Amino acid sequence: MRFDTVLERMPHKGAMRLIDRIISVNEAEIHCLGVPHGDAGYPLRLDGILYTANLVELGAQAAAAHASTGDLKGNHTGLLIGLQNVDLVTSIVTDCSDNLHITARQLHFDGNGALYDFEVSSQGQKYIEGRATLKMQGEAE
Repeated sequence: MRFDTVLERMPHKGAMRLIDRIISVNEAEIHCLGVPHGDAGYPLRLDGILYTANLVELGAQAAAAHASTGDLKGNHTGLLIGLQNVDLVTSIVTDCSDNLHITARQLHFDGNGALYDFEVSSQGQKYIEGRATLKMQGEAE
């Protein structure tokens, strides 16, 4: 499967697709780079500030991208239904000189949902980590 195909199938379109590219993927894990986040118009910024808590969305998008490489065929929808063990290492992201790195590790997956640990970092600085529960549903192509 081509990585760009996975991103095209994501339900997020336009500015809200925050994954720029997939670096690597295997059966258990995906590593992605986020779109540049330094611009004041970056969709997760509130009044120009990128709060670390908002990076949960990146973890969820990486998990959804990984799930789409598995048993789901074609387009899919996903719904973040739960978060656990979320640790905000910093309160805001101040360094915008490098893309954010997102890793999602699959803990469970079946036809109804998925459980992932995720981490978002940049230049060796971890910003957030946690666990996301997703409700996944395939759509007819």
